[in-house]
Amino acid sequence: MRLPRTLFRYILREVIQYTLIGLAAISVILVTRNLMRMLDWLIGAGFAGSDVLTLLRLLGTMVASYTLPIAFLFGVLLALGRMAGDVEIIAMRACGVGMRQISAPVLLLAVLISLFTGKIALDVEPAARREMTAAGASMLMRGAIIEPGRFTSIGERLLYVEERAADGSLRGIVISDASSPERPVMIFAESADMALDERRGSLTLRLHNGDLHLEPPADADGRYQRIAFSLFEYELDVAGNLKNTENPRAREMSVRELRAAIARIEAGDTQGLREEEPVTYSLHLQRRIAAPLAPLLFGLLGVPLAMRRARGARSWGALLCALIAFSYYLLLSFSEFTARQGWLPAAPAVWLPNLAFAGLAFWLLKRRPFEGS
Repeated sequence: MRLPRTLFRYILREVIQYTLIGLAAISVILVTRNLMRMLDWLIGAGFAGSDVLTLLRLLGTMVASYTLPIAFLFGVLLALGRMAGDVEIIAMRACGVGMRQISAPVLLLAVLISLFTGKIALDVEPAARREMTAAGASMLMRGAIIEPGRFTSIGERLLYVEERAADGSLRGIVISDASSPERPVMIFAESADMALDERRGSLTLRLHNGDLHLEPPADADGRYQRIAFSLFEYELDVAGNLKNTENPRAREMSVRELRAAIARIEAGDTQGLREEEPVTYSLHLQRRIAAPLAPLLFGLLGVPLAMRRARGARSWGALLCALIAFSYYLLLSFSEFTARQGWLPAAPAVWLPNLAFAGLAFWLLKRRPFEGS
């Protein structure tokens, strides 16, 4: 029999509800974990509220290809597990509704999430990673490159800052400028503000209340010069710190760029590539193609597993979700390791977890055959 429209919408709503709960929880955990790792760097950069919002948006996008499949598996296990625990599944089966009909809304949702995950993995995530690199470089140039209490070398210049105020301004600045060997300069200032010009790759320090100490040239009479100032704009060339945004890593490349890099490697040209292991480009390309199948595999696996238990459906479902997701991504990491060691080509290595989980899902479905017509 066909699944009644009301029942179809009911199962769909239950799975979506728990999926959204899982997505919120998993995203908060992963994003917070990554943000905490960047906390010291953010404090050093003198970040603003808009910087935190940008990082949260980018981090959420970067982990979406992982959080969506896991959240969907969480939703399937908890929704169908609760329905089994509340005897709703038995009632449906008594009315002639078999597993095929119960699985239909789950598989429909799995296909939609797989398509969405594919869009993220192929286009959105690499763009977010590249934007993260650019945002990090911008924040770095705004201040994280200058660490209070430490000497910082920028080209032929040595910079020391005593402390950073809460508003991001600097206190107690000392600059040793040896860019002109004929006339080295020492600069002392009470305070400074910073302004970054990303287009030119320059960082301007607006120095307040200080002195310039100029050593006399070799052919001079030995007189020492000291110039006091109330405001002095001093420019630092930091273009070298921004150059990595123009030469992305494999995880930041688009699919077209990855294919071009792989073609260069196959032709024997690895000059200018940032990854030390050439196979990294093939692994990233194959992972982006294989990753969108995870929600579909998790859906096929979750339906028969969710109906096997009736008690403690929620706690059991959460634990089972963690176990399945951990096993899948652990197997993926091991497979990529085999490719890096040269034991397997990149494509079979990345697709091995999908094949293994597909086999397990169909085995479980075969043990619990579709019922109902």
